[in-house]
Amino acid sequence: VYHEHIIINKSVSLIGTSRNSTIIDAGFNKTAVKILASEVKISNLTIKNGGGGKNDALIFIKSKKNKIQNCSVAYSRNGILIRGNGNKIQNCTIYENGEGVIIKANKNEIKNCIFYKNGMGIGLYDSSENKIEGCEAHTNGIGMYLEKSSKNEIEGCSVYKNSGNEGGIFLISSDSNKIGNTTLHHNVWSLRLVDCVGNSVSNCYISKSRFGIKMENCRANKIYRCNILHNRYGISLEKCNLDKINFNNIEGNHMYGIYAKFSFSNARYNYWGAMIGPKGKGDRLTTLASKVSYIPWLLKPLNLKEVEIKEESKKYKQSEPSIYVGSNVSNMQLNDWDPLVDLKLSVHILRIRNIDVKEENFFASVDINGKEKESGIWNGFDVQPRWKATQNIPDDKENIPIVIKIWKKGLIKKLCLQVDLVYNLERGEWFGCDYLGDDDGYGHVLEGEYELWFDVSFNDYDGDGLTYWEETFLYHTNPKINDSGKDFDNDGIPIEWEDKWGYNPFIYENHAKLDPDKDGIENIEEWETSRWLSDPYRKDIFIEVDHMAAKNKFSKPYVLPEKSKEMLNTAFARHNIMLHIDDGCMGGGEEIPYKERITYNETNEIYWRYFLHNSTQNPRKGIFHYVLLCSYSATTRGGHSFQAWDNLDSFVLAVQYIRNWRIKERDREISMASLFMHELGHNLGLFEYTFDGIDNESCNALWLKGWWVYANYKSCLNYRYSFSLIDYSDGTHGRNDFDDWDNIDLTFFQNSSYYV
Repeated sequence: VYHEHIIINKSVSLIGTSRNSTIIDAGFNKTAVKILASEVKISNLTIKNGGGGKNDALIFIKSKKNKIQNCSVAYSRNGILIRGNGNKIQNCTIYENGEGVIIKANKNEIKNCIFYKNGMGIGLYDSSENKIEGCEAHTNGIGMYLEKSSKNEIEGCSVYKNSGNEGGIFLISSDSNKIGNTTLHHNVWSLRLVDCVGNSVSNCYISKSRFGIKMENCRANKIYRCNILHNRYGISLEKCNLDKINFNNIEGNHMYGIYAKFSFSNARYNYWGAMIGPKGKGDRLTTLASKVSYIPWLLKPLNLKEVEIKEESKKYKQSEPSIYVGSNVSNMQLNDWDPLVDLKLSVHILRIRNIDVKEENFFASVDINGKEKESGIWNGFDVQPRWKATQNIPDDKENIPIVIKIWKKGLIKKLCLQVDLVYNLERGEWFGCDYLGDDDGYGHVLEGEYELWFDVSFNDYDGDGLTYWEETFLYHTNPKINDSGKDFDNDGIPIEWEDKWGYNPFIYENHAKLDPDKDGIENIEEWETSRWLSDPYRKDIFIEVDHMAAKNKFSKPYVLPEKSKEMLNTAFARHNIMLHIDDGCMGGGEEIPYKERITYNETNEIYWRYFLHNSTQNPRKGIFHYVLLCSYSATTRGGHSFQAWDNLDSFVLAVQYIRNWRIKERDREISMASLFMHELGHNLGLFEYTFDGIDNESCNALWLKGWWVYANYKSCLNYRYSFSLIDYSDGTHGRNDFDDWDNIDLTFFQNSSYYV
């Protein structure tokens, strides 16, 4: 392994023994190999661990006629960045990069390469006459992306199982490109064109996607001699003119063979799955304010070569070990449970939340060993008072009773929540209505209309939180010396956290792998996020939410309303999942400069700049999901999830789109929360291939079949309810319902694979 950064300014060959044994490691910093000279050859290497800067790459080519072959290129902001003409990339495996290959030049060739788990497999920008041949792209956010690029060729490729909310090949503002002999399947849209002119798609096999081909604002494109089979929409046209769709097999598409909206196109000489054309048993041709010519049609299918559908060889599954937590409490009795101090016990009220999001006056009372103390009056629906009640307790009493009550203030006070506990001075733990390892969290109770977070502590002499009994008889540490922050077993976590959560701080445990609650946040990350009330035995979801600035001084910034956050908190709390939304309270919540609409590429750039801060080692990666609130996104709807690197951990909400559809503030709050939860569902592994009622366009309007077929599927993932319902379904509503809650995968954002 060579830990170095290389600049090549002469025409040389850099040849390894094999890519398994010859490795260049850039140490997660900057560019690994920069090629300034022409006619350089690099082969048989693995190049990995580049930086996260916009121009950082594992291979940066700034010259002409270079050749890269038989290399593995992994883990960087950019895999291979090409800014010179006439270069060749062959037989390479390119994975786990923000973008696998970026081309900003002309006449380059990418041949027989495999791209997987990149934000974008291949990206072409302002480029022409490049050729992509014989390549395979799967489990990327977008397989291949062309922006403002022309006269390029994609030939003989296989593009499949890319992001469950993005797609296969995407062209935007790109003209006169050719796509031929390519297999596209199991993508949200296998092929999408926006603002494109004069492209041709021929001899392709396009199947088993939500949209086989989706075209918007396009003109004079050609689709011919393709098999377009078993998609929801075979071809979707919106505001398209003079496009030609001829000599194709358009068959077995579930909703429409062709759906045209405000479009004028030629769809003659196609086979529609039946002799009688696009009606009856044939695929439907449906138009809205459109003219699509389809007569004459073919009476039998064209004998088009079926390209073999490849399946990926890699599986991305991860299993987590479990742990056993023992109490280790002895029967020893002491006359003084801490002879170093006169014992006092404190109950800390950390947070109180009304789950119905009602702003009310309320207060707390705390009884410790028969002595009660009341708080002042608080007002709101989510209050963090940081109030505590402290009482002297008998030094010789091992178990101290505690009663915490939350009262609603009024002419007659009303008891809303009561927690009965017993605090054990031997181990510094409590049990009763709340206990270590319970499903809704230690120091957390949800009862009736209120949710409470609390902690219990005592006046420890040395301040490390370990009891006198533990230090003297169990750990054999000095009760007069503060041991907090010390990691005696060198497993990465200090003694006080391990003691609180039932681990032995003198026995090494692999906390980087342990995840007892299976929420994807391993113990070492639970410790790092403990200041935000995470719990290793109760599921947590962390989400950073950044927002776009207001358009002008007369408009509002695109932020998530407070009540939307609270409604989301409630939906998850009812299923013992704590949602942690960071819109500034945990270091996130940054403001993005205003732009009316952002493209897929710009969305990814924002992810790297504002979420990862241009670092491939940002510790938030793998703990936090990322959400961008903007004006309008790359789609025509209210939002979409996106994969800007190796896994689907992000989504965007188009707030202006939502505001346009909902005028009243209360309706906007509900819609924002509903769509937020909808897109988060994709980050948790729920897609149309999980259940057919998810993201089903036939559920959009009451005159469509799916509106009625999936009426019992009471979920925000159902388009019928995605503006009004803030919940996933539990599968109890009857026929054609589905249990979302039982099928969510909280680890999916760390290990995403699609259509499995």
